[in-house]
Amino acid sequence: MIENFSRYADLTGTQNWKAICALNGVPFDSFGTKKELRVLPDFLERGETVLALCSGMVTGGFQANALDMGVNTWVVALTDERFLFLDCALLSRSVDTQTIRHDKVQSVSASQGWVLGKIMIDLGARVVVVDNCVKQSVAAMADLANKVLRAAAAPKPPAPDAMLDQLERLAGLRRTGALDEAEFRIAKARLLAAA
Repeated sequence: MIENFSRYADLTGTQNWKAICALNGVPFDSFGTKKELRVLPDFLERGETVLALCSGMVTGGFQANALDMGVNTWVVALTDERFLFLDCALLSRSVDTQTIRHDKVQSVSASQGWVLGKIMIDLGARVVVVDNCVKQSVAAMADLANKVLRAAAAPKPPAPDAMLDQLERLAGLRRTGALDEAEFRIAKARLLAAA
């Protein structure tokens, strides 16, 4: 799936966000998101691994904390399971969170300007945009996100018991005449090739 995944898992366990950024070859950006980075471990699920981080202004249906007067910077964590968005309120301890599971994402793209960049997360019905990010971080996050999405979309070989059941079902179809010998061999070869 992801190169150095165990390293990302170790760094997530020690909450070493700076080292995760270094592993991705991007600068660590905590401007305006120190509170969010501090509470990030509280919002990770057991065993969840952070692969990339960035911060920026988020649009695309996200609500800002009322006390922030509409101006807020979110931290975005790409994990092995989802995109996790966190925004801590300016004057209170409340934290706004948003989650986008990988199975809801169509694609992730990045755009780099002279100084800043942005990430576009296409959900089909809408696009979530994270703007005003450190430009190096957007390319790294988009690249990792698309690797995760490709790995999740790849067909999984059936479990050995499931394959045995499917082979028996094919043999039964051949016995009843629903499949002739050539059709049976083709279906069997496809099933074994997928393993």
